[in-house]
Amino acid sequence: MLRTIYLDNSATTPVRQEVREAMAPFLDDKWGNPSSVHYMGSLSKRAMDEARKSVAELLSCEVDEVYFTPCATYSNNVAILGRARFVDANGKGKHLITTKIEHPSCMGPAKYLESCGWEVTYLPVNHEGLVDPDDLKRKIKDNTSIISIMWANNEIGAVQPIAECARLAKEAGVFFHTDAVQVPGKIGINLKELPVDSLSISAHKFYGPKGIGALFVRRASNLMPIAFGGGQEMGLFPGTEPLPNIIALGKAAELAKKELESTVQHLRKLHKILTERLLGLDGVKLTGPACQEKRIPGHVSIVVPGVEGESVVLQADLRGLCVSAASACKKGIVQPSHVVSALGYCESDALGSVRITAGKFNSEEECSKAADILVRIIQSYKRPISAANTQSTALTAQS
Repeated sequence: MLRTIYLDNSATTPVRQEVREAMAPFLDDKWGNPSSVHYMGSLSKRAMDEARKSVAELLSCEVDEVYFTPCATYSNNVAILGRARFVDANGKGKHLITTKIEHPSCMGPAKYLESCGWEVTYLPVNHEGLVDPDDLKRKIKDNTSIISIMWANNEIGAVQPIAECARLAKEAGVFFHTDAVQVPGKIGINLKELPVDSLSISAHKFYGPKGIGALFVRRASNLMPIAFGGGQEMGLFPGTEPLPNIIALGKAAELAKKELESTVQHLRKLHKILTERLLGLDGVKLTGPACQEKRIPGHVSIVVPGVEGESVVLQADLRGLCVSAASACKKGIVQPSHVVSALGYCESDALGSVRITAGKFNSEEECSKAADILVRIIQSYKRPISAANTQSTALTAQS
C-alpha cells in the first residue's frame, strides 16, 4: 500500500497528539455537563473556562468575547444573520457589503438576505484575488449596516488587507465580520488592535477535531440568535456544550499561538519547494498573490489550462498524494470555482484549478516527492496543437 502524502491541509488538518491527550479525560472520567451545579458539572465548567481563556489568548481578546460554536459555518451564519436580525429589529439600513470570493458559509447568508429584500454589494477582486480598500470605501453608503470580508481565502490563499478594510468600516460605524478560518497558526491575530466586530475560526483547520469552532464578538456588538432552546453561550449558541471538543480547541489554540513563528518559517520553505517545481511547467499559472507575504503560508494554488483539476486530483490520489481541486461537481457536471472565475480566468482555465496546501507536519522531502508526482501527471497530458482547441476543458492523457 502506498504511503499517503497529505497536502490538503486547507480542507482539514490531522488532530495532533497533544490535542488528543488533552481531550481524552473528558471522554473518560470527566464527562459532566458544564451546566450542572454538582461536582462533576463544576469540574467540566472550570475546564471549559480554561479552554475559553486559551482561545482568547490566541485571538488577543477578552475571555467574555469568545463564544464556542458547532463549526465556522454556524459562526458565520450567526455573525451575518444574527446581526441582520438586530438591524431589522432596530430599523437600520439593509445594505450588506461582501466580496465575490467568500466561502459558501458567508455567501449563503448574503444570498438569503438578498432574497429577503436586502441590497447586497459583491466587491470584485483583482487578478490576485485581493480587494481594493478604496473600492470598499466608495461602496459604503448611509444605509450600509454589515460588511463581511474573508481574511484569508481557502482556495487561492489570498490574504486580504483586513486591517484597512476593518478601519474603514469602523470609521463609517458599520459592523464588520471576517471569516478567519484559515488564519490561526499561520497569521498572527491581535483583536485588541484589529477593529473587527466578529471573527470566526474552526478547530479542524489548526490540528483540532471537527465539530467545534469559535466566534469572537466584540463587547457592545449586538447579535441576535438564529437558533433557540437553551441558554448556553449567552443564548447565542444554544445546546449542551461538546466538552471534549472544547478542551481540544483550547489546546490547539494554545499550541498554535506558541508555535506560530516556527510554523510560518517551515511553511514558507515548503511553499518555495512546491512553487519552484510547478511554476516551471509550461502553461501552469499560480492563482492568488505571487508575494508570499500576501498569501497563506504553505498554500499553493495553480491552474493548468486545458486540464480538469479533478482529473489531476484523481491521478495524484492513485499515486498516494492527496491534493484538491477548486472546481465543484454537481449532479454529474463539473463547474468552475466561483473564486477562481472571479480572478478573470475563462471557464476552461478555471476548471484546471488545483490546490496544494502544506501543514506543519509535512516535511521538505514529502513536498519534493509531491512536486515530482504532480510534474509527471501534468506533463502526461497532451496540449492541443490547434489554437482553436486551446479552450478545451480537458486533455487526453498519454498512454
